[in-house]
Amino acid sequence: MDDFRLHYGATWLNLVATFTGRRRPPVIERLTSAARLAEWLDAVGLTPKKAPTDDDLAAAIELREALNELARSAVDERVPDMAAVRTVDRALRHDGPPVLRRVDGALTASTPKTAAEALGRIARQAAEQLAGPDRVRLRACGDPTCAGMYVDDSGRRRWCADATCGVRNRVRAHRERSRDH
Repeated sequence: MDDFRLHYGATWLNLVATFTGRRRPPVIERLTSAARLAEWLDAVGLTPKKAPTDDDLAAAIELREALNELARSAVDERVPDMAAVRTVDRALRHDGPPVLRRVDGALTASTPKTAAEALGRIARQAAEQLAGPDRVRLRACGDPTCAGMYVDDSGRRRWCADATCGVRNRVRAHRERSRDH
């Protein structure tokens, strides 16, 4: 199943996007099993050496919801929820930074040993972005019915995904203009 959304500009935001429908149906949970978590980790290049467990799945979902809360508080410019901060801090305890290696003349990074370590790397990326100077590049989708958030490297991006939210909003605007004439 290739339904993961990986276009938000950061792995941690791609994790947040594994659950959709926060503002508009249908509600879709993409992390429905430890095997699906393994597929997602593989899709983002964080395949752990040990297969994820149901406990890892629960930790991933808890981290995802905490990251959603922290990202939303950042884009809404409000004080972050301390429970969400503590959840990310717990995940950070498992962070095992990658080790660079040269393989056939190219650099590669070591893979995480466990799903918890992979989630720790994701939490580190989020913490660095949410607490650092890149925080200003975090944006909410311009579609009021979408809860998507993304990193805006251009300073001009309006939608989390042009192919969905952008098209939907351009069609909506076109219909409104057509009605007015």
